[in-house]
Amino acid sequence: MKKVGVKTEAIPEVGDLSKPSNFFSVTKLDDVAGCLKYPGKPKTLEDMDNAIRQGVEES
Repeated sequence: MKKVGVKTEAIPEVGDLSKPSNFFSVTKLDDVAGCLKYPGKPKTLEDMDNAIRQGVEES
């Protein structure tokens, strides 16, 4: 089944197989890591565990 707006490419070596085309070019972590910066103090594992526990209790 084809989705509207999804580009596909045929793979001649495999016959009539088609696969979704790569929408984004290949990137390296160093190319995108700058968007991951967090301006605050680093969280500890204990902080993360407490946040998860609180979320579970709330739901």
